[in-house]
Amino acid sequence: IAGRILVGLLADRIGPLNTLFISLFVSNLAILTIWLPFKSLGPLIAAALIFGFASGSVVSLVPVVTANLFGVQRLASILGLLFFSYTLGSLVCSPVGGALLDKYGHGTNYTPLIIYDGAFFSAATLLLGVLRMAVDTNLWAKI
Repeated sequence: IAGRILVGLLADRIGPLNTLFISLFVSNLAILTIWLPFKSLGPLIAAALIFGFASGSVVSLVPVVTANLFGVQRLASILGLLFFSYTLGSLVCSPVGGALLDKYGHGTNYTPLIIYDGAFFSAATLLLGVLRMAVDTNLWAKI
């Protein structure tokens, strides 16, 4: 909850698209630089706290960014398509992740699953960065 509130305040200051990009970037860092290389409980807790704090913005900022990009009149239709795509991603990615864990992690080593997760977060961060630059190439613009 604290992450969503603070992210909302940051979005008011620097723009929701910029904030969403930063949140995805921080979430990705938590996955690839804290969770992946360390196997003890302390880093796992730190990664979970950072990831949870940063990734909460996806829920709260996606509708705002969508409304800014496509207009309020089209918001319901576009959000419906976005949330449907979330469903497809969950239906496809969850079994693939489980298969990776079974085949390469032997049910106990989560490294292949962490890499899989990090790859998708990296792709999402990259694509959001491309969208950000397509909207305005001025890095300091409030978008």
